[in-house]
Amino acid sequence: MNEVYYILVDGEQTGPYTFDELIDQEPEIHTRIMAPSADTWQDACDLPELFEFFRERGTYFPTEDNLASYWWRLLATLIDLLLLSFLMSFILPILNQRGVLHIKLDSFDPYKASQHDIFAIQIIFNSIIILYNSICEASSLKGSLGKKVCGLVVVDADGQGLKYGVALFRSFGKVVSIFFWGVGTFSIFWTEHKQALHDFLAKTYVVRKNV
Repeated sequence: MNEVYYILVDGEQTGPYTFDELIDQEPEIHTRIMAPSADTWQDACDLPELFEFFRERGTYFPTEDNLASYWWRLLATLIDLLLLSFLMSFILPILNQRGVLHIKLDSFDPYKASQHDIFAIQIIFNSIIILYNSICEASSLKGSLGKKVCGLVVVDADGQGLKYGVALFRSFGKVVSIFFWGVGTFSIFWTEHKQALHDFLAKTYVVRKNV
């Protein structure tokens, strides 16, 4: 019985377990495990042979192979912007009717509109982006609808979904990242973990689920 595993439970070693018996124990990501031929205890999330087990349970560890490229993320963002622009076409008339805005939408020309109107629209649109992304990323979707279409999820260093506070902070950071012609997103090209500015700030990763 060479290929066996041991589990550390409340400081006590349990086992030995075969791989199938280890799976039956349903380890958590930080369960301490002694793998075959290993000479030290490791977290379950550090054992490559358990990656598929965790992925089936919605945990996607960021690895060199599954980190989403700039182009996949750009496609997801464009899909989201299309959806949110469609949503804005309903929200702005409602805000006009309620007296929150006073914009002549039928004849609106962004090149001739007042700074006040443009600023108001930017504030509303950015607020929608922040709310939309933070809710989606903190939900079981683990990402926006655009990311779902592209097979992407946003996770933390442990491969798990974000809590709402982290998702909200990341969404604020995303608005900052794209505000100046998307400069904050270009770091995806050269950083080790393909992180944009808002990923650095929130310590998050965007991964492809099916890789």
